[in-house]
Amino acid sequence: MHLPTPLLIALSSLLTITTSTPILPRAAPIGTPHNIYLSTCTTRSLLSDSTLSSAILYTGPASSTSPTDIGTVSSSRAIQWAGFTRRVDLESGVFESKISQSADTFAKSELAGSATLSGTDGGKEEFVCFRDGVSTFRFGSGVVGDSGETTVCVAEFWCASVGV
Repeated sequence: MHLPTPLLIALSSLLTITTSTPILPRAAPIGTPHNIYLSTCTTRSLLSDSTLSSAILYTGPASSTSPTDIGTVSSSRAIQWAGFTRRVDLESGVFESKISQSADTFAKSELAGSATLSGTDGGKEEFVCFRDGVSTFRFGSGVVGDSGETTVCVAEFWCASVGV
């Protein structure tokens, strides 16, 4: 079969255009199965104020009013997250964070450390943590549900599950 020259040129140009265009990989999903915010929480009530450090767990993206779970660091006062390994008991297991020393001086979204959630089912979920310092969560009736209280939590660090 013989094809006219103009048709051969057009076909070869079309073949070059379609084969030189790279095939892009499928985009990764946005968000992670779990997001944990390492936070400093201040509860204000009519009688007294208290400040504690808490890990706030969300399944999927954060919503300021409905976390999946909140665990408080075993301490009668707020603690530093940066430079320490901290453990927090959650309903789904034990969350352990390892935040770099001086990470509290990092810019927002800068890599700050890592963490794991050792589930009650024996599974282990890995996290990567970033500096936050901005995200704020407000809970009416306090973190523990006492009436007349308001709790405001500022996320010092955000830890995202790497198991996307």
